Amino acid sequence: MLRKLRNKLPKRPEPRPPADVFDSYVSSVPRLQNAIDSLGGWSCAFPPQCGVAAGELEAFDDARIRWAIDCFGSLEGRSVLELAPGEAGHSFLLESAGARVDAIEPSREGFIRCLVAKEIMRLSRTRFWLGDMEGFLRETDKSYDFVVACDALLRFGDPLAAVALLARRADAVFIHSKIAQDGAAARAQSQGKAPRRDDLIEALHKAGFSDIREAENGHSSALSIFARK
Repeated sequence: MLRKLRNKLPKRPEPRPPADVFDSYVSSVPRLQNAIDSLGGWSCAFPPQCGVAAGELEAFDDARIRWAIDCFGSLEGRSVLELAPGEAGHSFLLESAGARVDAIEPSREGFIRCLVAKEIMRLSRTRFWLGDMEGFLRETDKSYDFVVACDALLRFGDPLAAVALLARRADAVFIHSKIAQDGAAARAQSQGKAPRRDDLIEALHKAGFSDIREAENGHSSALSIFARK
């Protein structure tokens, strides 16, 4: 059904260089698709009812985030810190569950995508901030009820040390991250920064988290964890 609906959406144009985006005018009448087309290169698909064509990933209905919300419990009126929101699909799910969200995006392009998505999805309790995530975690004195870090740990200089920074900001966290594997698979990972599963679990314990749950995601190269103190 969703595939049929998406096939009816307008086709995406070829992406234009960033300089062209901000140094040109739009000749068509105002519509949401114009904002999508001005950037190009979208990864995530918006819900069909939005009537826009973007990417293909189902971030606005991500089972990982729904699982994390189920683990946490009611988010009504709760404060959430989201790291690396990407294209705001997870922000939408968190706000839809009742949360007030601060979302920090370190990429300029990602930040602009979040603002476009905020307008399309009419988010009213989510604020997007452009800046360095690690610097924020070190300098802020603000506390949250829940931290969501989906595909964010590898953007820190030391992913395991980042766990301790998350623990300073909230008593409950959700982490989804690529992980290194033992043996030949681990040696094949030339990027070298992905933590091992056991090391990540140990870092959570050291940071004071006792209730640690792993989701069954079907991928040995990635891990979804909910942890609470």
